[in-house]
Amino acid sequence: MDRKVQQQTLSIRVPESLRNYLARAKAVLSDNVNGSVSTSDAAKFLLESARDDRLDDRIEVADLRTRPVEAPLAIRQKWEQNRYLSRAEFIFLAQYAQVGCEGLTGDLAMPGSESLACVLEAFLAVRALRFDRGIELDRYYLGNLGSVGAPLLTQRQIDPDAVPGAAGDLIKELRMGKSPANVLFAGRSLYVALKDESLSGVALMNEALFDRLPVLYRLAARGHWIREGLPVRRLPASSGLCSLPVPPITGKDYCVSIIVTSEGELELSILTECKGVSNMLTRFPEIREFYSMLERLTAGGRWQAREFIGGTTADGTATRFYFRHQRQAITISFDHEEWRSLKACVRQALAAPELVPVVDELSLAYGEI
Repeated sequence: MDRKVQQQTLSIRVPESLRNYLARAKAVLSDNVNGSVSTSDAAKFLLESARDDRLDDRIEVADLRTRPVEAPLAIRQKWEQNRYLSRAEFIFLAQYAQVGCEGLTGDLAMPGSESLACVLEAFLAVRALRFDRGIELDRYYLGNLGSVGAPLLTQRQIDPDAVPGAAGDLIKELRMGKSPANVLFAGRSLYVALKDESLSGVALMNEALFDRLPVLYRLAARGHWIREGLPVRRLPASSGLCSLPVPPITGKDYCVSIIVTSEGELELSILTECKGVSNMLTRFPEIREFYSMLERLTAGGRWQAREFIGGTTADGTATRFYFRHQRQAITISFDHEEWRSLKACVRQALAAPELVPVVDELSLAYGEI
């Protein structure tokens, strides 16, 4: 004969306020069933209701937050192995992606327009899975999307096309090269949708978001770098990218050398022979910022970020470029041709075929910076 599974008894101490709440819940449940409900049955019902109200997801998210490096690496492994992520793992990623979208401290440029458009598309894909209409959630989304005062919104109902329409307009603007202010809240809407919407199931969620995971993961890694100050890095031995030989790039006045450290990090050395100065950049974010400064700084412009200060001065009819590392007291100045040559050498060095897998790995560790 099959033995009946014995239920376990859980004994807990609760404060007076919670005991009173449990007594009221017991009375309500007794009225609903037209009979007597025990305190034990009332407590069991409340626990099951909490589970159905996604309390288990929130507990799992809280557990993931206690492992801010290991958790995203485990999520990446699942993604790379084409395995389903749990809803809590999506929520965890979206929370860091929100920081990646909104964490503009002056040290980092905004995420790319295509990445922000992808976040909005991911948000719409999640919202499309809802099985219970959420007027208050739509009201919240429209606030994020900049449509609070629209006639589409009334006290009791919202046009079901209002949210997709507002998000779609932002996506079009992004892909036309515009930078609408409200797009910064794209990550916030995705996070709330994953956390609070009544959704059809984790399988459909994975199918809706799988193709967008590369972008979402890089934005989450960016948010992780902004909030935690740490890369989401695999162990060097697991990457197989250490100690790669990278030939130096030499120009008229420069020698640019790159090495891959034992940690899988990049180090870039710039020897400026005509000025007798050598600069060493020792981390990927530092190298990325230096490269961005070289590419973006134009006559009359100025650069000030985490690692470097740069700008231009007018010398008669000629423009001179200069930069200074924030940790050093030396300002180096270049004429237009010297600046152009430095830019070309650094660009060529970073485009070395040997560095492609290293840069790809570091882009996942630090995200879209």
